[in-house]
Amino acid sequence: MKTGLWGILALLALGLAAFVPADAQRRDKPNWKEKFPDYEKLGQKVVDFGADMDTIDVGAGDGRFVSIMIGVDDGNLEMWDIKVTFGNDETYSPEVRANFSEDERSRQIDLPGDARVIKNVTFKYKSKRKDGKATVMLFGKPAKGDGPDKPGAGARPDSKDGLHFLGERKVDYGADKDTIEVGASEGRFVAIVISVTDGELEMWNVVIEFANGEKESPDTRLNFGDKERSRQIDLPGNKRVIKKVTFAYKSKVTREGKAHVKLWGKPAGAADRYEGWKHLGTRVVDFAKDTDVIIVGESKGKFTAFMVEVEDGDLEMHDITVTFGNSKQHSVDTRMDFNENSRTRKIDLPGEARTLERLAFKYKSVKGGRDGKATVNVYGKEAK
Repeated sequence: MKTGLWGILALLALGLAAFVPADAQRRDKPNWKEKFPDYEKLGQKVVDFGADMDTIDVGAGDGRFVSIMIGVDDGNLEMWDIKVTFGNDETYSPEVRANFSEDERSRQIDLPGDARVIKNVTFKYKSKRKDGKATVMLFGKPAKGDGPDKPGAGARPDSKDGLHFLGERKVDYGADKDTIEVGASEGRFVAIVISVTDGELEMWNVVIEFANGEKESPDTRLNFGDKERSRQIDLPGNKRVIKKVTFAYKSKVTREGKAHVKLWGKPAGAADRYEGWKHLGTRVVDFAKDTDVIIVGESKGKFTAFMVEVEDGDLEMHDITVTFGNSKQHSVDTRMDFNENSRTRKIDLPGEARTLERLAFKYKSVKGGRDGKATVNVYGKEAK
């Protein structure tokens, strides 16, 4: 009887163990997509708990990216000697030595230059445990308009054109007039392109309205086959904010359903914004209090001064530290207040013309500022 009782108790204990919450044994895995909706997962690698070197292959077909993050599941790792190889076989080695606890991720690692195609990422690591395996995951932040979840992204023009998706409109198969709203938050543009999918349309009376109320009506009548796009339509003046685009159209075929008209913009390059100044780098920052870094990266040359520009936000910036090519540093003893879309005066660098490696700064949002993100640009005055 005792044996039977103890056997029943043992079975009950095993049954209760099955209902022990997972957290008692291990933390729930994070939902990376929910935590970082602006990032795509580019690949992963299962690595041994030891000291080794490994590679995550991405491939050119996954699009262009402006930054990466690294996450680790099921293990505690130390990682260093990270090397990013781009689609043109150029490489970039960020100065990062990261320590990962289980289910943690790195900071955002900005990529130098414009949006880049990533071929692979190589890294060295060692485990803080003795046995088992960990999973290293690579995430990329797509260039604006290149993300697979972006509306209309499936039929976008070739990304080599550097066009940004601005909006779309489903139109009836008939004759009508319609509008695509854009808004100032999308930025400044020098040209537009219109594309059509799921239909054949004739389009005329295209009217582009800018943020200042001015309008432009290009003298054009467009004929679209299915999955065709217009030529590039240049905008008058220099770097315009688009409010909306209105157009008249009629279908060239009779059938049920709707066609998709998509609007693309060619952004004004920051590199061409100020004559005599070279664009050195960009950083998108949160409206909060933080510290950030702009890597000068591929912008070779020697500079005598720099200036900072802030778009889409009101920021206070301080504790600016410039690191030169020889690793020496210079601290700028000033506190800068930026209204939206403003820039600093020229800030001279000490000594003769210097090569620049990076610029670090602290910032906080001005009280009463809105939520979202601001864009910080840095420009250098090249030595003659």
